[in-house]
Amino acid sequence: MSTTKTLLAWASALFFLYAAWSGYIDQELYLSKVEGRVLQKEYTEIAVDRGMNVQTQPRYMLRLSSGESLSVSYPDFHSVEQGDHVLFIKQHGNVNLYAKKSHS
Repeated sequence: MSTTKTLLAWASALFFLYAAWSGYIDQELYLSKVEGRVLQKEYTEIAVDRGMNVQTQPRYMLRLSSGESLSVSYPDFHSVEQGDHVLFIKQHGNVNLYAKKSHS
């Protein structure tokens, strides 16, 4: 009887470990694509409250023809021009430029 309980305990532990791991893998591999032509580039400075300090932080926004507005990094913002066709990859809140085709 002890062997049966041990095998049952191991089987249930492995099942729960697999269930937790498969959900984690799904989340890690999930990404979404955003593509379109760059309609507008916008640079603004926003105020960020950090306790007793208020600091300004730059924000680089791109508005695409697909209707999306993306907050992108400084290098991505300066590497694209209005009219370029771009493909961005979004994963875990990060947006990265994947491909760019110039309008010229």
